[in-house]
This record gives sequence, structure tokens and C-alpha cells, in this order.
Amino acid sequence: DGIEIDDTVAAEFMKEAPEGKYRGVIDGMPAWIDIPPPTHEEQIAAAELEKQQLINQVNEYINSKQWPGKAAIGRLKGEELAQYNLWLDYLDTLELVDTSGAPDIEWPTPTAVQAR
Repeated sequence: DGIEIDDTVAAEFMKEAPEGKYRGVIDGMPAWIDIPPPTHEEQIAAAELEKQQLINQVNEYINSKQWPGKAAIGRLKGEELAQYNLWLDYLDTLELVDTSGAPDIEWPTPTAVQAR
């Protein structure tokens, strides 16, 4: 069973919800309700997603430089080899990140930032 509301109330609740709110009902009338904070499990899932995205970005960068192939055939030398090793170290550090403490995670610094 529907309840009649006046046009101003209808107009208010037909527009996009304010940030941090969702459209809900209080005492049978439309209301903006606070979005609850994410659960610990949701925070862990978000951290795992971020971790995997960072790992993917590093792998894409390493592969864009063709370092794995060059290393395999002995063509990686000097500064290029040093950079490759720094990125591999960063990748190893990312793999070790423990996301169970989300949202309080100490993310490693990317190699490019370390070199500055």
C-alpha cells in the first residue's frame, strides 16, 4: 500500500542521494539514511583488490620494458638490470602485504618513488 506524499517531498527523494546517504524509510516516510561503514571483511576484500591491482600494475610495467625476456637471454645489463631488480623487490614486498589488518595497512613504497 502506497502513501501519498507532497510534490516537494517527492522531488527531494527522486534526485540523487547526498554523498554518504541512501534513500530509505523512517516512520513510513522517505528519508536519507547514512550508509553504514564497511565491515572488516569488506575492508579486507577492498585491500586484497588494491593489492592485486598494484601487483598487476607492476607486472605490466616490468613486461612493458621487456625485462623478463631480456634477462632470460642475458641482454639485461647495468642500470636496466638494477631497475629490474628494484621492481622485483617491490613486487616481492607487495606479495607479502598482510591485508588482515585492513584498513590499517602499511603499503610498500613503489620503486619509482624510492629512486627519487
